[in-house]
Amino acid sequence: MDLGDKELISLPFRYVVYVVAGLPSSALFICVICALLLHFDQATTTHCGVDNWLPSVSAAVSTFAPEKYIWRMLIGLHSAPRFILAYSYRNFLLSSPLKPLQDPGFFKPLCHIACFIHVIENIFLLLLTYISSVENHDVHKVCFGVFGASSLLYMAIATWLYSYSGRRRALSSNIGETSFEYKCLAAGISFLSMLLAGYLYYRHNTYCEPGVYTLFALAEYMIILSNIAFHSTLYYDFHGKSLTLGASSNSFQYQLLPMQRDRSA
Repeated sequence: MDLGDKELISLPFRYVVYVVAGLPSSALFICVICALLLHFDQATTTHCGVDNWLPSVSAAVSTFAPEKYIWRMLIGLHSAPRFILAYSYRNFLLSSPLKPLQDPGFFKPLCHIACFIHVIENIFLLLLTYISSVENHDVHKVCFGVFGASSLLYMAIATWLYSYSGRRRALSSNIGETSFEYKCLAAGISFLSMLLAGYLYYRHNTYCEPGVYTLFALAEYMIILSNIAFHSTLYYDFHGKSLTLGASSNSFQYQLLPMQRDRSA
């Protein structure tokens, strides 16, 4: 920081991760419980009338009140830190002290592409949240498709960049290796859950077997939870760092300062 700069807010990065992980996971849990307790018959009804014991994500979060308002509020609140994390993670990769010296030229552009995909994922999550399948099924379906594809693509690229940049080895006490392993696990579960959800949805609509839609709902929950788990690995990546907002006395403008070491960690 230049002489005269003042630190206005310094927030340990772990609290940002708590918000990013805690709000959507709490929203899912609350909405599913409310759907089961308040609207069980309507939320678990299937088009062919077979037995089903769990609401799909769409039925749990976007069909009934107060569930849809709880979901929209908590997802909306968590989205702002997600945009900050997208750019922070790009800078985190680009500033790695162990990245290859003989960079073939694709590393920096790929970091920018990953950041862009992360932003697209967040935008379409918001669209998916505020445009329900009841209000506009076709748009909702497109938003879900773009969100799912961008989510998987970002997980794959970000995990590879994490290893290639050297961040996997740069963090002390094996924290980097732990983060990498959790990233791989969460990305793998998300990919398998999407395949399983697609298969179960097809099977339910083709054969209308009792309980299949319940398994489909569980697969949907796993897609959301594994996505949350992947982004929660930033807890390890930014371990001991703070997100700082400062004001320069020269320009009198607010600026987001580089991450500083969290003195309380």
